[in-house]
Amino acid sequence: DWIYGFELFDFAPTTFAPVSQIPIPVDFILGPGDKLNIQYFGSLNTKQEVIISRSGLIDLPQIGPIGITGLTLAEAQNKLKKLVSNSILGAEISLTISELRSITVYVLGEAYKPGSYTVSSLSSLTNALFASGGVNEKGSVRNIEIKRGGKNIHKYDLYDLIIKGDTSSDIRLQDGDVIFIPILKKTARVEGSFRRANLFEVKEDDNIQDLVDFAGGYKTLVGINPKLELSTIDHASNERKIRYIDSKSEDLELIKVKDGDSLKVSENFSLSSFSVTLTGAFKKPGTYTVLQSDSLLDVLQKAEGYSEGAYPLGAIFLRKEIAKEQKLSFERAANDMEQSIADALLGYIASGDVGGTLSAEALKPISTLINRLRNE
Repeated sequence: DWIYGFELFDFAPTTFAPVSQIPIPVDFILGPGDKLNIQYFGSLNTKQEVIISRSGLIDLPQIGPIGITGLTLAEAQNKLKKLVSNSILGAEISLTISELRSITVYVLGEAYKPGSYTVSSLSSLTNALFASGGVNEKGSVRNIEIKRGGKNIHKYDLYDLIIKGDTSSDIRLQDGDVIFIPILKKTARVEGSFRRANLFEVKEDDNIQDLVDFAGGYKTLVGINPKLELSTIDHASNERKIRYIDSKSEDLELIKVKDGDSLKVSENFSLSSFSVTLTGAFKKPGTYTVLQSDSLLDVLQKAEGYSEGAYPLGAIFLRKEIAKEQKLSFERAANDMEQSIADALLGYIASGDVGGTLSAEALKPISTLINRLRNE
């Protein structure tokens, strides 16, 4: 069984387009390989395209080499504006990025395709995950680590994105970053009448309420204040034990989820309904909603009974489940009849009486009946 979130990478890496045609934020950090477009105006009217060198410098006319690697776009703009205004009388500049550099990141651990990947310098952690195909079936989606310079700088929980829609922890990558996907350690299953029943990865601090939230809450047919069934492994006795919890109890936030736990909730049978279609000689034929407690008489009363020309003894009651069982019954009857005929023929052959009493014409009605049974 795959944990919830794994299926997100089913169509990777083609699902996400490269990040190249999006606005560049002012906090973007410049580096070697970025191509800059510098527009002069005022006393000097010209423009210039420069590429940040490997040493982190750009060369401006009448000013000389300037180091801007490691600065944000906003910081570089302010720095160059001051230098130009102080060096060239009456001149000002506008700085934009015309082409982004590429960076190399490493996706390691329980990755679908571990290795090094060249991505845009605007790429975030999730961009790199999708470009690499994501995690494999043994990988964690909630404890993804970002290593930079040999240190763990960030831990990413994919559930923040796919369950809560929160992108605040999706950081932008830098050249040489390592995305490490650890092995999956703890899971819990949610079953029954939840809106998103599935197998979920859980962390140490997750409680039962967190698990209910992961599953999207309860379906309508569970009713008000349903009982939850928590099945958990008791390591002291080496047995699985079952506990029932009120869905509105404070215990939901106090009970921690353990590896291997299973949480279930059932529908309230009395709240379910289905539809019945009445056709023929009824006063008001049509489709009616029927509750579990309704009888056939209740259904007939909904249609205000039979019309004057009705023949109640000729009513036909159709149900798909019954039709399937009836089909199987007919097939068994046909098989039994064929077997009986075969046994009878063998008996005649054994007795030496292979006469005209069992001619093809005599067997024709039986053959017709068998075909009807199979085609009903």
